[in-house]
Amino acid sequence: MSTELKEKMLPYARPSFMGKRVKAEYYTSDEPNYCHNAFIEALPPIKTLEEAAIEMSRYPTINNQERLWPPHKRLHAVQRIASNFIEPMPKLLDLEQRMSRMIRNGYFARNPLSSEWIKQMRIAFDGLEQLTDDKLPIIRSSAAGFALIGTSGIGKTTAIETVLSLYPQVIEHVNYNGNHLIRQQLVWVKLECPRDGSMKALVLQFFQYVDAILGTNYYSKFCRSKKSAEDLIPDMSFLAANFGLGVLVIDEIQRLKSAASGGMKKMLDFITELTNSIGVPVMLIGTYGAMRPLTKLFSNARRASGQGDMTWSNYVQDEQWEHFIEVLWDYQWTNVPTKLTSEFIEVFYNESQGITDIAVKLYMIAQWSVIGQDDERLTPALIREVSKESLRLVRPVLDAMKSGDLAALERYEDVYPEMLDLEEFFVKNQERVSIAGVLNTLKNQREVVVNNRLEDEMSPELKIVQWLINLGVEETIAWEAAERTVDYNQANHDIGLELMMSAMELAKELKDKKNSKLRKKSSNVGNYKNDDLRRISNGVDSYESLKNANVIKENFE
Repeated sequence: MSTELKEKMLPYARPSFMGKRVKAEYYTSDEPNYCHNAFIEALPPIKTLEEAAIEMSRYPTINNQERLWPPHKRLHAVQRIASNFIEPMPKLLDLEQRMSRMIRNGYFARNPLSSEWIKQMRIAFDGLEQLTDDKLPIIRSSAAGFALIGTSGIGKTTAIETVLSLYPQVIEHVNYNGNHLIRQQLVWVKLECPRDGSMKALVLQFFQYVDAILGTNYYSKFCRSKKSAEDLIPDMSFLAANFGLGVLVIDEIQRLKSAASGGMKKMLDFITELTNSIGVPVMLIGTYGAMRPLTKLFSNARRASGQGDMTWSNYVQDEQWEHFIEVLWDYQWTNVPTKLTSEFIEVFYNESQGITDIAVKLYMIAQWSVIGQDDERLTPALIREVSKESLRLVRPVLDAMKSGDLAALERYEDVYPEMLDLEEFFVKNQERVSIAGVLNTLKNQREVVVNNRLEDEMSPELKIVQWLINLGVEETIAWEAAERTVDYNQANHDIGLELMMSAMELAKELKDKKNSKLRKKSSNVGNYKNDDLRRISNGVDSYESLKNANVIKENFE
């Protein structure tokens, strides 16, 4: 066995990012698709945007008395920003909402107490190559993953770990509604692609991670040296199904692009197999270097955008950037506080080009550079000087971004969006995130995220109703036609032309039926005697008709 393979086979240390282990507590939901499913009901209740923002925010502890500390202590205090500063910006709230939908949707077809699901599990893997007509998967996969692609340093990894931390990683089931359910539910697993882009090393990492989390020994059982990555994928899928894996997150996927063994293609094939076999959603995270492989094949691009793809660029200089700097500015340990001005906001943008990680580091370094000096006040000139001295490695990239030098940016695929013209990319991003007043209150944050995902969450009935009304169909008829059409086509979740035409035909039948009743009622009027109340009441405004005929008297007492 080669030294390289031996190194890959050695068990990893405890994963750097792990979640909580909890006993199952079940929460019912108003959403019918989420009811009577132990895996879904064991998840924390769905959060409002306000609740999510509060839970995801993280701020360093600070008080004015610390300004009196000696310089060497204040230097350490500044370090708190690096590990304890998360401001829930709208894009983070959007990510939390998508993750919430994705995990629950992935569990929809995987009910651990469903007889159909149990039957599928018994036949799913051992006989994958010998499936017969009586051994076909019964439940259609409901998984829908997505990709998060963006500028290096924009906070993608921090964001996904913040969102995942809202969920326990392992849930221990014992009894669900009087049914014995002795299961460990693995809600999420986050892997990081190896630097050499090896698919084999990534798959081995999965087994080692599961062992570290659950205290099992699957690495030794499955990962024999002669097994290839392709050989291990069915075993990996089996474990994911057996432990009810809610979502698999794979970070730094751009590293697979350069793998000589075709790592990116194997990854995409693996995702398709994992999703189709047992319905586990897969989320991919990477820089722009992963964009072209993801969009190369339509099927893979579709798999990567089940919740709508997310592209995170550097921030534009707008209200969101101003809000970010304002919140960051509160964490200052100089002996004399410096007031934030519009000039500071602008200089931080110019020197970081809207990359939050660079802005945070720049702010920390600026404080370190003045703490202990005779004058500890921050100045725009100081920020520019610190940037010049401390950001030499990224300076070429920042300068190219500032000048819009496309030729230079093409050499830095971590920050350059390959698939879009740079100017077009920035315009689109600005349209998406630059909404006036978005950061004033959490209520405004909610409006932004709801607006971004309104179309995705619109019910099939509502989509059909809007389409019919636009064609001139009466609203009451449109609703009845839409509801009946969706009921008739429960297995068809795609609102396509065929379904729309069915709804239109039904609406026409309902309209004709209504008109027929009105004509029949109108024709019967001629058969009534002149003093017959049914003749007097024309069915349109009975009260007025009877009043005009002097049948109803006004009471003037």
